[in-house]
Amino acid sequence: MPLPLEGYKVTDIGQVWAGPILAHLLGDMGAEVIRIESEASTDHMRTIAADPSEIRKRMQSQFLFRNRQCVTLNFTKPRGVELAKEIIKRTDIVLENYTPRVLKKFGLEYSSLRKVKPDIIMVSMSAAGHSGPYQDMLGYGPSINAISGVDSLVGYHGDANRMVNVWDADPTTAVTASFAVLTALHYRERTGKGQHIDLAFYEALATLSGEGIMDYTMNGRVPEPQGNRHPTMVPHGIYPCKGTDRWVSIAVKGQDEWERFCQAIGAPPWTRDDRFVDVFSRLQHRDELDEQVGLWTREQDSYEAMHTLQAHGVAAAIVASLEDVYLDPHEQHRRTSAAFRDPNVDRSEVVYGIPWHLSDTPGEVRELTHEVGQDNERIFCGMLGMPKDEMRRLMDEHVIY
Repeated sequence: MPLPLEGYKVTDIGQVWAGPILAHLLGDMGAEVIRIESEASTDHMRTIAADPSEIRKRMQSQFLFRNRQCVTLNFTKPRGVELAKEIIKRTDIVLENYTPRVLKKFGLEYSSLRKVKPDIIMVSMSAAGHSGPYQDMLGYGPSINAISGVDSLVGYHGDANRMVNVWDADPTTAVTASFAVLTALHYRERTGKGQHIDLAFYEALATLSGEGIMDYTMNGRVPEPQGNRHPTMVPHGIYPCKGTDRWVSIAVKGQDEWERFCQAIGAPPWTRDDRFVDVFSRLQHRDELDEQVGLWTREQDSYEAMHTLQAHGVAAAIVASLEDVYLDPHEQHRRTSAAFRDPNVDRSEVVYGIPWHLSDTPGEVRELTHEVGQDNERIFCGMLGMPKDEMRRLMDEHVIY
């Protein structure tokens, strides 16, 4: 059965993480993706390995640049920009995640590309979007976390130190963009018109702070870090288990779940203490309650605690290290159950597969990472019909570079 996006072509001018994720999400569903990059300034994610010999192996294990063809062009050369437009003319979607001024400098912004292909769909992911006073802001994931307000909510209760140092903005924005692309495709199928998708990283990330935003707009309170506390669920936290740095997450909602929690841990006498008799009382004495829960979890293996509590209908899970995630049998089953057409894929080494599992069109990993410029001849000579001697000349002139 054909994949859902089979027949569509994508020009990928993305970089680092958000762009490549969006490209492979579309590629996983069958789109033909052509990645344009440069030997002079290749993507940071291609060069993160200490030894160049490790690069392909690492990128294969992450599958970041999977399901795409890779060509090289030098946008500082007018002919390089012309060739990029020739590729774009033959595709349906262009994706990029630069600051707005970058592609405009080369004449590759949406208004210019519409003249090349009037029904083109272009998705632009940037730190702050293509309008407003911050439109030219430079930013990586952690800085976007900061300006989106996420950092202000993450930390220990009563501690002024902020703790986030992750790249939530990239995958969050990429997944948001994939929905926007599909919506624009649907619109084009109905009207014949393309459009520009202007997606700000920090706006996408702000959607993760709904409760805090509502608290401010409705109550006038500026939310502060609460650690592992929850306004209505208790116990609610991360508790130590047997072993070095082993933990279990527990969240109990309402009186019924509390009673199931008590049964799961053997109903020790302290569970009948007046301080813990109902939700209100437990919220007033959450520190004492956390201490008692921790005494139980310290005697448990983290997996045993999770399975015991889950068996009684209590939301609990180990706090997994990345090694735990990689080795977990459930995770392995889910991520390796996707179709892998590439014979070089070792399923035991798959880091992540395809997160959505469609019953009839589940997607597939057709090819692993291509080298920089690996498909120059296929695209320039094949798709564009360029003579090979002209391609070699342009390579000598560092246009194809």
